[in-house]
Amino acid sequence: MAGEPPPGLGPAPAMGAALWALGFIAPVTAAAFAVAWDPAAPPFVRAALLVSGMGGSLLVGWIGGRRILESLRTVTDLLGALREGDYGLRGHVRPGHDPLQSLIAGVNELSDELRHGRLMRTQASRFLAKTLVALHSAVIVVDENGAIRLINPAARRLVGAERQAVVGQDPASLGFAEAMAAPDGSILSHRFAAANGRWAVRRATWYSDGRQHTLVMLHDLSAALGEEEHRAWQRLIRVLSHELNNSLAPIGSLADTLTRLLERHGASMPQQELYAGLEAIARRSGSLARFVGGYGKLARLPPLSIQPFRLDIALSRMAQFEQRVPVVVDGHDALLVDGDEDQLGQAFINLFRNAAESAMLTGGGMSIDWYVDAGEAWIQVIDEGIGLPMSDSLFVPFFTTKQDGSGVGLSLVRLIIEAHGGTVGLADRTDARGAIATVRLKLAP
Repeated sequence: MAGEPPPGLGPAPAMGAALWALGFIAPVTAAAFAVAWDPAAPPFVRAALLVSGMGGSLLVGWIGGRRILESLRTVTDLLGALREGDYGLRGHVRPGHDPLQSLIAGVNELSDELRHGRLMRTQASRFLAKTLVALHSAVIVVDENGAIRLINPAARRLVGAERQAVVGQDPASLGFAEAMAAPDGSILSHRFAAANGRWAVRRATWYSDGRQHTLVMLHDLSAALGEEEHRAWQRLIRVLSHELNNSLAPIGSLADTLTRLLERHGASMPQQELYAGLEAIARRSGSLARFVGGYGKLARLPPLSIQPFRLDIALSRMAQFEQRVPVVVDGHDALLVDGDEDQLGQAFINLFRNAAESAMLTGGGMSIDWYVDAGEAWIQVIDEGIGLPMSDSLFVPFFTTKQDGSGVGLSLVRLIIEAHGGTVGLADRTDARGAIATVRLKLAP
């Protein structure tokens, strides 16, 4: 494992260096002590001892120097191999007390780690390459000069360049100019050489070898939008069929009944039955007209007129208009938002109306609360009514559980709130009977 001393090294490097130093100075030191111990020794004996001590020290130094030079030469060769990218070369670690053997062992460990790292990078690169090939989204990578450095097959198909050499070219020459300039998270409507549609743009920037690289991914939204549009049409047709059948079937039945009565009685037909039938037909026709009018209301929603305004003041003012049930205003925070005050007012009036009509069925009241959390305005409309119906179509256009409802109110609420970048949700209360409508809107900077 990394961090453990290599086998055969013996003592630690500091101890090995101390032993080499001791071996170098030990002969001359011993000779000096011998000369000092016996001052009466003949001069030639004393000279012989000193020469022997110095020779021993020089011999130890020569042997040690050769081994050190060999170790340094080995380390130099190993570092040169690493510099050239050769991570397979290894230095032999001799047993003993050579302090530089630990350096060779450390270089060997470094080589192992670099080889392992290169192997991991190679595997990651292969995985990334296979992932890019398998992606259905177009991916382009450009360098700091704007030249293409990587392009996956989906991007090639998008511009009809499956068999062309495009690496190094300007993306604009292939029709990617708008895509490369689009901000991250934007939706791009563009016609490429081989496809036309709407694309979700994702961008990422990083630096490699001190150079900037930019990745741009284009995800085709056509299939997802087409499937969602298909489901929306299915829901809409289901609701339209239900509402039209509810109105046209009774009208047809009443008309048929009145026709038979006229054939049977002629001019002497009872006026009361005639007026009752005509009134029912008029009532059903009026319901159908309101239904069609609600559809037109959704289709003719005007564009937003964005202005900063105090939403809390507007909510307090709108709460005063609801007089059918007791209304409690609990919100106190100031809510400054950028939005269309008229359209947001209409959305909250619809929520207030639904809460009040539900509370009227139980004799309860409603409350309005708001607060600020994480830069967002949270508005809650809480009623003491009958709760929500068992349906997942509350926000579907023209779906209604009311006898005289048009099914437009909640659809209009969600349309307006989402146009302001917010969300709206409905849930049953957990602490009591009733429902909670929660709206989240971004606060103005």
